[in-house]
Amino acid sequence: MSITQIDANGRVLLPLGIRYQLDLNDGDELAVDELGDGTIILKKIDRRLRFQEWLDKERKNK
Repeated sequence: MSITQIDANGRVLLPLGIRYQLDLNDGDELAVDELGDGTIILKKIDRRLRFQEWLDKERKNK
């Protein structure tokens, strides 16, 4: 387990090893969820999947 801090702007620095392991890069989006017991979950969002979901929605609306 690593320990990190929240800066004055609310940003959290993720440890380098985790960023490498999950292939996280500048601008990547993370979904944030709180479990109610103080546990916070961050999940990397796959941009290709989000684009495909948008495309499917647009096709359905036509």
